[in-house]
Amino acid sequence: MTEENDTTPGGTMSRSRLLIGVAGLALLLAGVSAQTGGAAASTSTAAVLAQDDAVAAGAAVYADNCATCHQATGLGIVGTFPPLVGNPNAADAEYVEETVRNGLSGPLEVLGVTYNGEMASFSDLSDDDIASVVAFVGSLADRDPSAGPSTDPDAIEPGDIGEGRDLFQGSNRLDNGGAACASCHVAGEVGNLGGWSLGPDLTGSVETFGGEAGLTGWLGSPASPTMSPIFDDKAITPNEIADIVAFLGDAPTQSRPSDPGDGLILAGAAGFLVLLGGMAIAWRGMRQTYAERLRSKR
Repeated sequence: MTEENDTTPGGTMSRSRLLIGVAGLALLLAGVSAQTGGAAASTSTAAVLAQDDAVAAGAAVYADNCATCHQATGLGIVGTFPPLVGNPNAADAEYVEETVRNGLSGPLEVLGVTYNGEMASFSDLSDDDIASVVAFVGSLADRDPSAGPSTDPDAIEPGDIGEGRDLFQGSNRLDNGGAACASCHVAGEVGNLGGWSLGPDLTGSVETFGGEAGLTGWLGSPASPTMSPIFDDKAITPNEIADIVAFLGDAPTQSRPSDPGDGLILAGAAGFLVLLGGMAIAWRGMRQTYAERLRSKR
């Protein structure tokens, strides 16, 4: 028995409909696949654009808060401020956010160089600003650090110790009207009656900031919550910073005047006794005069 093809009109129409149905289903599946791929591509593009926006916003936050120490290029100052460019820690978003919020101090090794300074916290920044600067710092981590440091600490021109002392103490006013350091601090020979103790003793501040270059960078844009509002619009000029840093660098060798507290107490007690004696004599004289007046009326 041989199989014969169905050539009847009804059989031909059935096969045609089947073929059309299969072709339609294939087109439908292809359309769905294309739509899904397009949506994924659109989502990916949106994520890239959002990341780019965050990096751009973070660049502005970085310039205002971080560039003074880590430099505008992110290359830092060797031995004083660690680089962010090529820094593996800078690529860790959680680590960077933690550091920005809480600050960092103590020994830290970056790209084979040990740093032992102190970074203040920037907890006053908004969450959006912190997120954007974290994104920007992450972008720096991907760059090539082979360009080297942006600033040679040995090239910083030294200031004048005497001029720095006068600026620190307030004998000479800062050009932009900022408060004298001695309004809150003591250092070296400026102490006791020559300075207050509202803030920390700055005698060892050069060592604290890892050298004169580190302190110079920090004074260019003080990051502490107390100093930022004072000097935001009254920046210390580069020449003034150089002089103040020179004075603070010499401060550990200076002798602070002896504490005058005991002498003041003794002088005050002696003056009080003299005052009491004078009042007693005056009062005695007044009583004698009054008694005499009474006797004279009898």
